Amino acid sequence: NYFSQNTKHTWVSRFLILRKFMITLILLNFIVSITMLSIIMVTQIVSYPLFLNVNEEFTSYHSEYVKKITIIVIPVMIIELALTIMLYYMLDGFLSLIFLISLILIFMSTVFIQVPIHNKLKFNYDQYLIKKLIKTNWLRTFLWSTKTIVCYSIFVKELSWTSLL
Repeated sequence: NYFSQNTKHTWVSRFLILRKFMITLILLNFIVSITMLSIIMVTQIVSYPLFLNVNEEFTSYHSEYVKKITIIVIPVMIIELALTIMLYYMLDGFLSLIFLISLILIFMSTVFIQVPIHNKLKFNYDQYLIKKLIKTNWLRTFLWSTKTIVCYSIFVKELSWTSLL
């Protein structure tokens, strides 16, 4: 009888530790999503439209912008990708699928739309390309908004479930 109670206690303890770990990952992912949403909103509303006002020295301005934003964004996006993949496998349900698909679409948009436009802009000022960058970036803004809302929903759901324990 003692052995079965001790085993049960160990199983419950391990379950609670795993639960706390998962809640921590969900919270970290929510923080990372809010961070990226904030960056993309500033980019969308401030940085990209300001490109239209920089005629002289545009290539050096753009080059500096890309260098500096990359230093901030790449590590956060890699952390976000790792957390999203881990949580996708740890969580069940439709929300975790939306979560993952949103991030995949963000990466696809970045690699196949925004980066090629930036690569063209590094050579010269082009108002058409800047406006295209602004328009197409709304997709990432929408997707990061969606992902952040889903992260928050998952966090609240998992936190409320944990409070039942």
